[in-house]
Amino acid sequence: MPLLHKLKKQNRKEGRCVIIRPSRYEDYEQLVELENLIWNDENTPLVIEWETAEEYAQHVPPGSLFVAIHEGRVAGYISVKNPTMLESNRHVWELAIGVHPDLGRRGTGSRLLAHIEEKGRMMNIRKICLRVLATNERAISFYEKNGYLHQGRLVEEFLIGGKYVDDCLMYKLL
Repeated sequence: MPLLHKLKKQNRKEGRCVIIRPSRYEDYEQLVELENLIWNDENTPLVIEWETAEEYAQHVPPGSLFVAIHEGRVAGYISVKNPTMLESNRHVWELAIGVHPDLGRRGTGSRLLAHIEEKGRMMNIRKICLRVLATNERAISFYEKNGYLHQGRLVEEFLIGGKYVDDCLMYKLL
């Protein structure tokens, strides 16, 4: 059964209709709004304020991430990239994810992770990794609940708001 069909069926059973698909240019106004809403100096070492959909599209081309659509609105997104350009590291993806705070704890983030993990398996990806600030305890708990393990910690990696913050490295083997 194709992944999109399985997700739609699962979402209908749970009373939630969430569709995950590649991003399109028409999503970008909502993506800019979401990005500007969710990122702050408690969850990222560099807050980027996007001004326009055009500016966003220059840095994040359509189709370069997957969006979760709930009731016709962008509820979240996920993207992956190879962390290095090395051939010996091609089996690893590094992810970035964001979910609208009004839709947190409703399964949208877990669905996005499941989607990208299934894509990874289909593409012979062995490992998905991520970085998360130690101060972002809610995100760390979310990743742990979705099977991600702690891989290491970069102690006092960032100086944010006058305080040193550790960067936690997490991973999941597929």
